[in-house]
Amino acid sequence: MALPAGTKAKTGQKCPQGGIWHPVGNPKEQRSIGINNVMPPTPKGETHWVLQKPTGDK
Repeated sequence: MALPAGTKAKTGQKCPQGGIWHPVGNPKEQRSIGINNVMPPTPKGETHWVLQKPTGDK
C-alpha cells in the first residue's frame, strides 16, 4: 500500500515512497524520486520533502 500524499521525508534519507515530491513550502519545485533513492538537496535549502503524488513502487 502506498504512503499517503503529505508524507514527509528528510533530505539525505532514503526515499520511503516513489512518487512526485516537492520541498516543504515550495510546491512548484516538483521532482520525481524513486523509492530507496537518497532524498536530494532542495533548491532553497529546505530540510524536508513532501510527497505530492505517490506511485506504485512501495
